[in-house]
Amino acid sequence: MSSASWKTRCKRRPSSKRSPTAAKKTSAQNKRERYREAFEKLPVTETLVIEPDEVKAEPAAYEKISEEHTVELDITPPKLVKRLYIRPKYRRRGNRAHPPVVAPAPARPVPGGYASAGLIAYIIIAKYVDHLPLRRLERMSAHWGMQILAQNMVEWMRIAAEWFSPIYNKMREGLLGCRYIQMDETPVRCNDPGAKNNGTVQTYLWVMGTPGGDVVYTHKPSRAHEHAGALLGENYKGILQSDAYPCYQKYARESRRGDGLWLFCARAGKVFRGAG
Repeated sequence: MSSASWKTRCKRRPSSKRSPTAAKKTSAQNKRERYREAFEKLPVTETLVIEPDEVKAEPAAYEKISEEHTVELDITPPKLVKRLYIRPKYRRRGNRAHPPVVAPAPARPVPGGYASAGLIAYIIIAKYVDHLPLRRLERMSAHWGMQILAQNMVEWMRIAAEWFSPIYNKMREGLLGCRYIQMDETPVRCNDPGAKNNGTVQTYLWVMGTPGGDVVYTHKPSRAHEHAGALLGENYKGILQSDAYPCYQKYARESRRGDGLWLFCARAGKVFRGAG
């Protein structure tokens, strides 16, 4: 076959790969489709009918044949409101020896406080998902109808952490039951008004997870080896992947299982196998 014929055949052969332009078009189309679907699912909270001035002047002279729809996107900004619980108090007729009766007050997330579960959830999402500091939320809350002190929000975060503790413990328990987990620790600056370095101190988030499964974050004040021991426990049986930080090598050396506990040290380029 001549080189010319071969070039012709190659030109006619359809390419199995999409061009970058086609990929961009598909991505843009998918984005527009998701936007359109989300827009259509938004609820209509207000409907306004605007009649023509001519019809207003002579309503009997016109008959309706159709209508045009125009949609406007609006937003309801955060607004603090109060929910009032009224608990009537009663006494038994004809026998005042019986004590008065009243329904118990509904359980609230903060005992003796005024914050609802919805308000605390809003603050949690704003802080941990939208990354808004509590001091900034304190300033923003003035536009909601009443300023909420950051000190109160701090207490709400503590209470919310107690709510989530059973979920966290269950997720960590599930990870420790996996045959393969990944673990690492990453530095984060933590606000501390009493600190010298611009009001922050160096702390660490210890991260433990498994591919396609749960990931748990544990905040600790340092990289001390005992934190790894507290998170992994003394009886972890499985494969642990991490870097060459010495606290993980200790676990590899001390394994006593028959197949050993493997530790992959990515930065050192080595693999340690526990004795067994």
